[in-house]
Formats: sequence, C-alpha cells, structure tokens
Amino acid sequence: MREGLMTIEFTDGRLNIGDYVQSIAAKQFLKDKNNFVYVDREHLDSYDGEELKLIFNGWFLMRPENFPPSPKIKPIIVSHHLNVTVQNKFDNNPKVLAFYKANEPVGCRDFFTLDFMKKHGIEAYYTGCLTLTLGNTYSSDENSDKVYFVDPRYKKHKGFAAKTETILIALSKYNTINTIRKRFKKENNWKSWYKTVQFYKSYSQIFTDEVLMNAEYVKHFIPAKQFKNEDEIFAFGEDLLRKYAKANYVVTSRIHCALPSVSMGTPTLYIDIPDDNDVSDCRLNGIKEYFHVVENHKGKLSTGLLAQNEKFQWKVNFENKKDFIPIKENLERIVRERM
Repeated sequence: MREGLMTIEFTDGRLNIGDYVQSIAAKQFLKDKNNFVYVDREHLDSYDGEELKLIFNGWFLMRPENFPPSPKIKPIIVSHHLNVTVQNKFDNNPKVLAFYKANEPVGCRDFFTLDFMKKHGIEAYYTGCLTLTLGNTYSSDENSDKVYFVDPRYKKHKGFAAKTETILIALSKYNTINTIRKRFKKENNWKSWYKTVQFYKSYSQIFTDEVLMNAEYVKHFIPAKQFKNEDEIFAFGEDLLRKYAKANYVVTSRIHCALPSVSMGTPTLYIDIPDDNDVSDCRLNGIKEYFHVVENHKGKLSTGLLAQNEKFQWKVNFENKKDFIPIKENLERIVRERM
C-alpha cells in the first residue's frame, strides 16, 4: 500500500514550521521516501486517491468539521493530540468517536488526549511526541558555536510607565539594545525598539549581554509566500533541524523546536508561562517533563539550573534530561511495526 505524508493548510498566509517538523518526523518511517502522497491534514475527508497509510501524529484539528478522514486513508494513530479547541466538538460526534473506536488502540501524544479517549471508552495509550525520534536522523557531531533563541516569549508591559521605562533603558543601554534589535526584530521603528527592550528586560535576568547580542533569533511562524511548493517547506524545516543540532544550546517557547533539540542532544531551555491558557496548557502534560524549564512568571524568569545571580554564558555545562529515551525507543518500535 502506498504511503502518505501530512501537509498543513496555511492560516492567514502564514505557516507554522513546527507542524512540518512533525511531518518530517513521520517521514523517517516511510518505506519509500521518494514515492509518497502529500495529504492536507485539514481536508483528510476529501481525499479520493488510491488507498494509503498515513501517520496521524501531531495537532488535530483546525477544521474539525472535516473529520473523520476518507475511508481510503488507513490511519496509524500515534503521537496524536486533540486540543481543547476541538474536544468539545468531538464529544458528541458519533462519526468521530466511531472512527477512533475502529482504529484503537490510539497512541496519544499527551495525557490530555489520553483522558479524552478513555472517557469515551476508546482503548488508548501514551506515546509521547514523534519528534523525539528526530535525533536518529538529524543529530550531528559538528558544533557551529551558535546559540538560537526560537520565538522566546516575554512579557509586554503597557501604559505610560512602561513607555517611559522603555525609553530610559534604550538610552542607558543604547548599543546593547540596538545590537539585539538588529538581530531580534530588524526593523528600525518604535515598535521594534519597544519589543526589544521588553525582551531584554526579561532575558537579561538570566542571560549575559554577550549571549543576547550574538544569538541567532528564529521564528517558526513565517510567511507562506516565500515557498513555491511543499518540497521547499520540508527542506526549510530540515535545514532548521540541522542548525539546532549543531548549536551550543537552544532557548525556545516552541515545543517542536524543544523536542527535536532534546532528541538531537542539543542542550535545550524551554520557556514556559505558567497557567498561560487552556489551548497551550493542554498540550504540555506529557511533553514538558522532558525539558529543562525556565518559568516566565509576569516577566520574572527563573530556573533551577542557575545559582543566585548566575547567568547563562555563551557555552553552557548542563545536559538534557534522559527521561525521553525509553519513550522514544518504544515509539519507534510501534511505528515501525505498524508501517
């Protein structure tokens, strides 16, 4: 039977490369990596080609009205996430529940999804995320001597007092802020300066100016128009993975930067905002445990990796947690057996 690989419909002309990183993880398990069918995750119900196997990993779904998928798709459901945004729509949808029942046991990426399946009498088990296997393909012994900040979240203070403080910091640390701005936001306007100062206020608490001034700043939400086709998007995602694999370390608020980086052996710091929102929090139970977490609580950053008044330097001496390894190995075995 032919195999498929999921692509993701763009939203407002932008794409989240993290979605494609999850498909890059699935691609590792295809028997023929040069002969497969791209299938849009948001329109699985309308697929009408030849029968194919498709790994159902990642976030489901932005368009729940287009689910369950076509009967021509034979699903391998592992590392599957049902967000809170769709669970209430699936709760009373007999077709969706029948689909999962017919394809049990369902491999769940997180415990939130696992609880949903069990609530509806669907046999399910925890697998973790398929991106934890990316180290098998993309790990590197090379070191680029770079530090990557990938969509690091920070508190944006508003109001007159915040504007005044922004101006004072920008003036007193002009060269530092300007150097970071050119890398972090690039545009030379008030909004760019304001955001850079707000970022600096938070991250200078635990990172040296040398790190913040010389780091590479990466966005995972990017304009879709820069790509001609799906092949170019996948190539871009693979290039990012190779960069992360060679880094001194990675600082990110993106789980599909953090998970692959941990898998590839790159020291990783995950920036978490406690009690953020249900859409974000429901993804993390069963994922965040594998990271060294930096908590960003109302702009105050804290981590157990540093002594009091200590800051992260250009080179770091911490290693990633190893808890994910048995999860990863079990997941690899399951997917290979089912493919």
